Amino acid sequence: MIHHTPNSEVGSPSTLCLPTAPSMSYLYTADDFDANGNFISTGGLSGDGFDPVSSTGSERVPNINQIDWDDPSLYIMPLTNDEIAALTKDIAATNIPTIPELPTPPARTPSPQPSPTEAVDIAATYIPTIPELPTPSARTPSPQPSPTEAEVPDTIVEIPESIREANTSSWAARNPTRAIIRPQTPPPRLTDAQKASRKIKRDQRLERTKNLHDVVAEYLNAQKTKIEALSRAHHVTPKHINDIIGSQTHYRTSRKSQLINALVHAKAKEMNADRPAGSRYSLAELREMVAADPETKGLTRQEKEGYIAALEEHRQKKVVSVRANNLAAARDVVATTDRIVKELDDLRVRTGVYGTLFVVRGHINDTIQSAMHGTDNSEDFWEDVYEHPMADFLRQYEQWACTQNQNLNERDSLEAVRKQVRRLILRGLVAVTGKKDIVMNYNNYETSVIETYGVHLVGWPHGVKFTSPSNIGTVGDIRKLRDALKARTCYWTVLSPAEVKAHASELDTRRSAGEVVRKPRKKCSDAGVPRKRKDGSSAGRANKENHRPLKRAKKNPAQLQEGPKSAEFVESSDEEEGDE
Repeated sequence: MIHHTPNSEVGSPSTLCLPTAPSMSYLYTADDFDANGNFISTGGLSGDGFDPVSSTGSERVPNINQIDWDDPSLYIMPLTNDEIAALTKDIAATNIPTIPELPTPPARTPSPQPSPTEAVDIAATYIPTIPELPTPSARTPSPQPSPTEAEVPDTIVEIPESIREANTSSWAARNPTRAIIRPQTPPPRLTDAQKASRKIKRDQRLERTKNLHDVVAEYLNAQKTKIEALSRAHHVTPKHINDIIGSQTHYRTSRKSQLINALVHAKAKEMNADRPAGSRYSLAELREMVAADPETKGLTRQEKEGYIAALEEHRQKKVVSVRANNLAAARDVVATTDRIVKELDDLRVRTGVYGTLFVVRGHINDTIQSAMHGTDNSEDFWEDVYEHPMADFLRQYEQWACTQNQNLNERDSLEAVRKQVRRLILRGLVAVTGKKDIVMNYNNYETSVIETYGVHLVGWPHGVKFTSPSNIGTVGDIRKLRDALKARTCYWTVLSPAEVKAHASELDTRRSAGEVVRKPRKKCSDAGVPRKRKDGSSAGRANKENHRPLKRAKKNPAQLQEGPKSAEFVESSDEEEGDE
């Protein structure tokens, strides 16, 4: 085994072919300089054939101004005979097979250093082809490794499963169980003929657009003249007529999947599946194919439902899938954030609301740029109330989000969804009753909530037991309840007086039948033992189980007792015995 030593007498291949530069003593003598090192000679060159490289130092070069510094021979170092022979030998040895790369010695048990003589001989023979090996540790040298150890680097190393799962470079890598939205393949480069053809089409399209705009402008001018005439004839303002003509709603509901769209989607999967990017059929061409296809004319009801179900599944998959890489995720965030900002600004104009938007990345490896937006002067709220600019909250929000380090499955864990459900149910109960200190009572829901406050929770998911979220033990059931609460299919509603009276009558009937309507509270272990209580501690606290426990008020430092809590002077036992 060959080791590179720092003090080896063998030079590297790059230094073997570099001649040593001659010193200034070959050109000038000590008499040409004064005591301060200044050049003082004023003589001439020692001959026209003066060679500064082969000079022995006996020649005089008295005047530096007469040297031709543009002469290339001043800057060329000729090779010696030994160097030429070494280069020739290297060229002749190019057909010698190279030595394969040696295995890296183990870090804990490096082999001993070879003797200087062996190092010189081996290096002189194999310097042109040997690879560079790491320097072994010099602290604890150990004997030569056994053949079994030497074969270890040639074996295939299995990557642990934990390393494969530790990829956190992108959002898709942190969610390996989720479907991935594959990025679109860029189309091939256009040829000159294709560029010319597209330029012609573009020019024609621009010409058609310009003609259309001119016609529309003429129509608008004529319409304006007509509206002014109508306003004078009917004694109304032109704005009133424009509002009647252009009135439209800004609220849109999601439409159901149409059969024609489902058929076009199926035709696209059939025709464009094997075609490369840039040569696929357009939407207009696919619609023509569907219209001309005779198989789409006599579809049964089940076949139509199958096509529509396939389209809805495709749309839902695109919504819940994750982006393939950080670049695609960042572009999606930018595009979606721009739409949200525009919607907030339009909503502010229509309704006068204030809105604030924070968008931050969820992992340190994400390339998403954090953004914030506030309508009107919303940013002043953070400085006026919290005395910090809005940007400070954005940075803190981003730091908190990055420290969570959770993927989608971790965010939707059983405990996390339980917290969301408890928060949603309690928030709705507070909103519908107007009582901020109320709590949800699942055991006595019919008496403590419905009968007492006249509210009811409608739309509890079928198949999920009505109980506290802490008692729901399956992730599927708790997610179903969470989704119903978010979609507002499960919500709180106020009962009418007649409904409250009917519910109370039903409870009385069940009580008369011997049914336990109200579940009794558990007794304390020290029940019956007298305890000291402050006066008025339980006054006016009806329905204690529907109220949150009161928090103790914090005392200001000025209200705290200034004097010592214990005695200021404590007598020792020795002083007591002396007094006796």
